[in-house]
This record gives sequence, structure tokens and C-alpha cells, in this order.
Amino acid sequence: MTDKSVDETLAAVRQWQMVLPALLFLAGHRPLAFLLGQTLLTLQPLAALLGLDRLGPWAKLLSQPDGLSDLTARLAAMQEEDERAVPRREAEA
Repeated sequence: MTDKSVDETLAAVRQWQMVLPALLFLAGHRPLAFLLGQTLLTLQPLAALLGLDRLGPWAKLLSQPDGLSDLTARLAAMQEEDERAVPRREAEA
């Protein structure tokens, strides 16, 4: 269901160790997800002129009724994986 640009963004969020803040942000702004998706759809032609072709997948994801839930589930799975990896790192040290 996700696009390459969405996966790249989620990988960057994970690399920066910002998964939990991203989850909290999404939970706090859940009512605005559809509005944000529609705004991104409106801005997509202008962004394409500026060379930013990554808005389309985000607009589609946020405009779908289950899109934000799917995104939140993926981030939660990443957070759980990271939490499980921390004790292994501490045991190796």
C-alpha cells in the first residue's frame, strides 16, 4: 500500500530515532489527516513544478480513511522492533 517515498521517509524517521515523537504527533493530529491529505493534493501540481514529486503518495495515504491507521501501525511496529533491539545492544556491550 505504501509508496517508495513514504518508506524512505519512515526509514529516515527511524534513523533519527524519532519514531515515538512521530507516533505522538500523528495521534494528536488524527482529526486533521484528511484535511492535510486534501491540501497536499491541491499543492501537488505546484510542488511538481518545483521538483518535489513526493507529495502524491503522502496525499493519497492521508486522504484514505484507513491511511493514517496504517501509517500509525507501521510506526508502532518500528518502535517495538527498536525497543527489542536495545536490550540486545546493551548485552553485547
